[in-house]
Amino acid sequence: MINYNRLGYEIKRDLTNFCVKISQGLKRPQQKFIHQMLYGILAGNKLHLSEISRSREFDTSF
Repeated sequence: MINYNRLGYEIKRDLTNFCVKISQGLKRPQQKFIHQMLYGILAGNKLHLSEISRSREFDTSF
């Protein structure tokens, strides 16, 4: 049987490690932006900015 909680944790950890590698030399807000964008793309499986923000489950209304 597959432990989905463990699998999800490992995928998120691998994504974080990847983001750290590709954003070396950038400031912390830029690193967080890259991480959140890549996570949103993976979670939402879309490339539209509005769909990425929806997959991140943030309140985007102003």
